[in-house]
Amino acid sequence: MDVLADVLRLASLGNAVITQSEMIAPWALLVPSEIRVAIHLVRRGGCWLRMPGAAPLYLAEGDIVLIPSALAHILSDATDTPPLPLEEGLAVARQRALDGEQGGKWAGLLCAEITFDHAARHPLAGMLPEVIHIPSDEAKRGEALPALARMLLEEVERQRAGSEIVVARLLDALLVLIVRHWLETQTAPNAGWLGALRDPKILRALSAMHHDPRHSWSVAELAARAGMSRAAFARRFSRLVGQAPLGYLAQWRMNVAAKLLRSTESSVENVALSVGYDSATAFGNAFRRHFSISPGRYRTR
Repeated sequence: MDVLADVLRLASLGNAVITQSEMIAPWALLVPSEIRVAIHLVRRGGCWLRMPGAAPLYLAEGDIVLIPSALAHILSDATDTPPLPLEEGLAVARQRALDGEQGGKWAGLLCAEITFDHAARHPLAGMLPEVIHIPSDEAKRGEALPALARMLLEEVERQRAGSEIVVARLLDALLVLIVRHWLETQTAPNAGWLGALRDPKILRALSAMHHDPRHSWSVAELAARAGMSRAAFARRFSRLVGQAPLGYLAQWRMNVAAKLLRSTESSVENVALSVGYDSATAFGNAFRRHFSISPGRYRTR
């Protein structure tokens, strides 16, 4: 079971909004935390990424940034430019460009905002750092990332027939390639989810849960899959994944259920059975605890 692919597949739960902008200094955009995942591509020029509690990070032309954890952040021409809310800042930039303002340095950006359908923390956020920065020269070491970025920019600029679907698929693929690039370039043996995916024993247990979320897994049964004692397995799983095995299973079931409710016409009863609940009532109670909304309302809202 490709656990990484399974987790990334749920990223398609959300809707994406792509903005292409030309910014002339001085400028600063405040990207709110309501945006669950943000991807920024620097088309030309450069800018600064400012995040709470971190030193400003300079982004050069061709750089790619992924912010997966619903963190507010600022993109700006300088480290001290006061920010405007995202929509207001973009509107000001468009007007300045229409007015033909000159003088300040220009920067070209493409920003993708992904807002997931539900308020719960997506598994993607739990397995990645607060920011993934891929410098242009690093991205160019492989062909896929820069080629995909070019294709995305071209589709957004030209807006040909079917572009809406093409852009959505390219964005999905870009998200996967960014995450895969990060995973393949890490050296720390036990870096959260990375450690779990690299640990053959824990990966066997994760694969079992992902392959059959409807099964009534016990910690002892998962430990047997991992070839470990129950206590040793529970400790290692919690340390690497960040939560206890059955807590992870419960969260995964709810994410799978949310996907099924939005993407299929299966009844709530069948969705409940698909994720290991014997009754729609028990499933509904668990779903409400997790998402603060009933399965029926979640499907139709």
